[in-house]
Amino acid sequence: MIEEQKGAYEAENLLEELGFESLPIEPMDVANSIHCDEFKLVMEYKEFHTDKILGKAEGNSKGALIYINNNIPDPGRSKFTAAHEIGHVCMHIVPQLKLSFECGNIELTNPYDDPIEKEANGFASALLMPKNLIQQYSNGEVNWKEIKSLSRHCGASLEATYRRLSFLDKSPSALVIHQNCNFKRFVASSNFEHYINKSPLSAEQRTIAADVANEPYPEDFDTVDASDWVSTRTGTDSLARIYSSTISLKDGISYTLLSYDDDCLADTENF
Repeated sequence: MIEEQKGAYEAENLLEELGFESLPIEPMDVANSIHCDEFKLVMEYKEFHTDKILGKAEGNSKGALIYINNNIPDPGRSKFTAAHEIGHVCMHIVPQLKLSFECGNIELTNPYDDPIEKEANGFASALLMPKNLIQQYSNGEVNWKEIKSLSRHCGASLEATYRRLSFLDKSPSALVIHQNCNFKRFVASSNFEHYINKSPLSAEQRTIAADVANEPYPEDFDTVDASDWVSTRTGTDSLARIYSSTISLKDGISYTLLSYDDDCLADTENF
């Protein structure tokens, strides 16, 4: 969490210094604004020989080159990659902590346990969704209606938008991703204390998923048995219920938001 906070702080200070005052923030515009006689920064989109690399950054104290894989199918993912590489330039290449980066899906996910990559991810989230600018488009709640609205205004992916809102909201939440009903991965806030089950979606879970191609993104959550989604016990608490909200996307992808509060604790339930 400390690394992400440091990255977010650096990104928001940079935007203020460069005079960016409206959304969406385009990473190419940021790179062009950084470019000057004292530090030359060039960003290019190019075809890589492998899809394992999404972005590269290399340079020294006098300048840097950023390359973004132009075959990234999701525009939001492409923008996050570009913002991530700008983070490496500003936070790591300029002070010469490290001069070369090759980043793929692993580096661009928060669970990746590398402080430098966590800093770049925090930087990317705040660069695309600076706190002072997103407040006019979001009430800060972590639900699909808010995530979709902010995603649209910022040009960010749903996952990146969830990460940013969960970082700012501070209440426990998680995003669980399935493809063709099979568990794929998850992203959780730092205070989500329960282990997430890596099981396939059940028939009932599929039934209550909102098909957002044909209906609005939901604002409400279903209250379900906590054991449907998580290991219910931690060192101090046991969950009886949990709040869930699932949406179905294209290519068999489904995203589920999970959250809980004191009302979900087992000792508050009458069994």
